[in-house]
Amino acid sequence: MKNILKYGLLGLGVIATTSCIDTLDTKPKVIFDAEQVWGSKATVEGFVYSAYNDIIWNGYAGSGSCISWESRTPNSALCTQLGDLGSTFDNITLENIGASDDFGVDRFKDLRRANMIIENVENSSTLTEDAKKQLKAHGHMLRGMIFFQQARLMGRFVPVTQVFETSDSLTCLIPLTASVEESYKYVISDLKYAADNMEDNQPYGVPTKWAAKVILSRAALQAYAYTNNTEYLDIALNAAKEVVDNKGNLLTTSDGMFNETDMYNPEILWAYYREDQNTQFVSFYETMRTFPNVKPADVGNSPYATLMKDANGITFEAWGVFQPTQDLVDNFLVNDAATGEAKPWYETSQWLDNVDNHDPATIPSSLYGTDSIVNPIDEFYWMSKEDREAGKKGSVRRMPTPTDFKNTNTNYPTFKHYATLKEGATKNISQLMYENRDKRFYTAVVYDGCKWFNEDIELFHGGNVYRGFREKEDGGWYNTTTNYYWRKSTIESFPRAYHTLNMAIHFNLARVGEAYLNLAEAYLLKGQIANAVEALNATRTTHGGIAPSMATTEEEAWKDYIRERNCELTNEGGDLYWSYLRWGKYGGYANPDKDGNPTNAGGIIHALNRPVHMVQIDHERKTVLVNQLTLNRAAERKFTDRRYLLPVDRDFLNTRATYGIQDNYTQEW
Repeated sequence: MKNILKYGLLGLGVIATTSCIDTLDTKPKVIFDAEQVWGSKATVEGFVYSAYNDIIWNGYAGSGSCISWESRTPNSALCTQLGDLGSTFDNITLENIGASDDFGVDRFKDLRRANMIIENVENSSTLTEDAKKQLKAHGHMLRGMIFFQQARLMGRFVPVTQVFETSDSLTCLIPLTASVEESYKYVISDLKYAADNMEDNQPYGVPTKWAAKVILSRAALQAYAYTNNTEYLDIALNAAKEVVDNKGNLLTTSDGMFNETDMYNPEILWAYYREDQNTQFVSFYETMRTFPNVKPADVGNSPYATLMKDANGITFEAWGVFQPTQDLVDNFLVNDAATGEAKPWYETSQWLDNVDNHDPATIPSSLYGTDSIVNPIDEFYWMSKEDREAGKKGSVRRMPTPTDFKNTNTNYPTFKHYATLKEGATKNISQLMYENRDKRFYTAVVYDGCKWFNEDIELFHGGNVYRGFREKEDGGWYNTTTNYYWRKSTIESFPRAYHTLNMAIHFNLARVGEAYLNLAEAYLLKGQIANAVEALNATRTTHGGIAPSMATTEEEAWKDYIRERNCELTNEGGDLYWSYLRWGKYGGYANPDKDGNPTNAGGIIHALNRPVHMVQIDHERKTVLVNQLTLNRAAERKFTDRRYLLPVDRDFLNTRATYGIQDNYTQEW
């Protein structure tokens, strides 16, 4: 008997054939005796590992899988004046999406490999029954992950669950799933089989039953949100609880789980690992598009900046366009110096004792005229040292800038915070804002006054990597526009950020921390507030190092839970984007309106429909402004209910129609 594999294994060649053209893929093929692959557990595992590599890359840990989706949440911005990666406005609103955009409806080559594992393992005459169960579980895991990615993107997909041969043209006419409800039946069935039958332990980079249960709980929550089927809520709760009960003690205080310094921490149940021999800095948006580009001459143009050490060549030579926002930073609470309570930075005793808070609404009238700055808080001329010494004037750098007052979202205040240091204060503004934070702040965000790549980082007005150090005062020239940079899901201990740098990097796919939060969400949906708060406090206190939540009401618990998920899973696999969609489907306090009131299920998601914010700290670190990020219309974020599901590619549907496939799909885009 002969079997057909999509990809060659162990150096075998590829023979291309065609059938079911453009509808279901049965090519390319490799023809060889079944015993070469399916006859031993070791060779089947080799085929499985290769399949995981490609499927993980497509939707879970490929370049941009973290940062691109995060930029569509309040946590991050994609903002550039160089036209990179499309316009900010289009990328944050998905306004430019059309009916012919392809979000991965054609995954037939990947599905073929998953189905081959399931079918050929089952038909093997040499594998033991235990080996068959475990290996088939990986086939179901692969297929379930493909279906899950398609379901959460588009809602519907072609449910290919068999291996087609070249003679199967007439049986390839499988329609799209009839509904989102049908789609999630396939997703949960596959992931549940994987979670029930996978091994307890595996080499790094290969999922275990515990990783499968985390992803099952994640998918089941999404399924419940989009179907209202309470069976999925029970599946989510039970899967997450089983991980917590068996692996909950692995929660760690490590600060290196998200970079290369602690890649194999036991809390990581499954990760996508790339070794430095075959990975360069330029390979991932998460590195190349998050670090700035800092030339010595640029830094030297500021009279207040400390020059970079540049000990190994220019330290930062990247093309940064993604930055964290003040909105994310506000989620990381601060331990109050007087009471020990966890509070927002602007409510702590150390803040209130040392600064004067001013009405932000006074800024436009007191500082600006009709078209130009009358009396900016901070201003200097940005030019070379030689020109300064010659008494020349150069490009002005102001705080705030005229752009801060243009293209604002008029439904919200332009400025959220305006504060100045009191006389006699023993700490500066940056210290008061950033000290004693939730520990995850320091692993997620690069901020004013920290160390980064062994450089002293200055993000105050005039500092060495602040938004105005290159080209224009508003940033967006391969540097920050929010006065923060990303640290999480990047690298940490390398000599420099340069495109040809070889690097080891990993992306977490399933962690114990997520299991606790999925459990908390399931408890919230069941109305078990005390259990939910207990679960979210596990990560809040262990990972965050802050006082536990004392929430007792549904409103308080949802508020603390949403904050906690943002702190725990920011810039990690795009989790927060899918979570906000899920919370919008729930409605109620899971998706509060701008005033904090509960909303109807499936309505506008306020968090995705409001401006995000940046910070400005003057060069003496005595004044701080927090205001809307307005550059490139970035404040005009919009959410419509069409974004709950993205379109199925119309060209794909039209091609299928020519083969007589009846998909019964109404195009809404």
